[in-house]
Amino acid sequence: MEKYEYIENIIKESSTTFYKAFSELPEKKRNAVYSIYAFCRIADDAVDVHKDVEQLKTLKENIKKTFDGDVPEDPVFQTLYETIMAFPSSLEPYVELIDGLIEDLNKKPIKTDADLEDYTYKVAGTVGLMLIPVVAQKSYKENHSDLKAVAIELGKAMQITNILRDVRDDLIKRRVYFPDEAVDQHDVKIETLRTGTVTAEYRSLVETYIEMAKSKYKIFYDNIGLFDEDSIYPTYLAARFYEGILDEIRKGGYSNITKRHFVGKIRKFFMIRKVKKELKQKGFPQ
Repeated sequence: MEKYEYIENIIKESSTTFYKAFSELPEKKRNAVYSIYAFCRIADDAVDVHKDVEQLKTLKENIKKTFDGDVPEDPVFQTLYETIMAFPSSLEPYVELIDGLIEDLNKKPIKTDADLEDYTYKVAGTVGLMLIPVVAQKSYKENHSDLKAVAIELGKAMQITNILRDVRDDLIKRRVYFPDEAVDQHDVKIETLRTGTVTAEYRSLVETYIEMAKSKYKIFYDNIGLFDEDSIYPTYLAARFYEGILDEIRKGGYSNITKRHFVGKIRKFFMIRKVKKELKQKGFPQ
């Protein structure tokens, strides 16, 4: 299988949402995003599927080698090398992602909102930093002061969305990503959640983090002009698709402790129309 077909299949099989959005990019950028996604998917699977810290350490060594030009015989790293040659970027976010995933695998406690901010930066804000040399090439080259902050906030928004979407699965794994402090403040009992009972206290807790995520998405939407003209529609669409999960959680009565919410095909169809209208109103191409 040709190496770019290989990495395309990874995103196609793992995330129909991201595949649908990023397939709208020009080919060179599209392949670059797919290669970054493939690396991140393998890293995530090392935690979620294999629970293998040694695999994460190997990925860390291999990404360092790739940036040094000593590229492993693996289509993910081969395409990543071509990506960083075409869109020069920094090794740092790749290493920080791996370090954050190792902390997650070791179940580093999340006690406060500050801890949550740190966690979401390491496992998702870093992904935003990986992507901006590709989808915000002009602003990245100009070292625009706001660009990195915007990319980080979008990554954090998406990770908080993941946390809210995956509450049920994480409870099964006996992992809770809501900060201990917030759980106590809202008087939520974790053992009650394990029974699948949606309480007013739990709805209040979830709503707090829905609002937090939405405020971070808004930072991205308000600064979409920092992104390359040919990348505005795909990145905006990806964000709207993902934010839509939060709306599904609300519509579902905060039942994310009993099922995994997602945005269906019909809703995505109408969201595409809405995104095109929003971008037109903002004066951007669709």
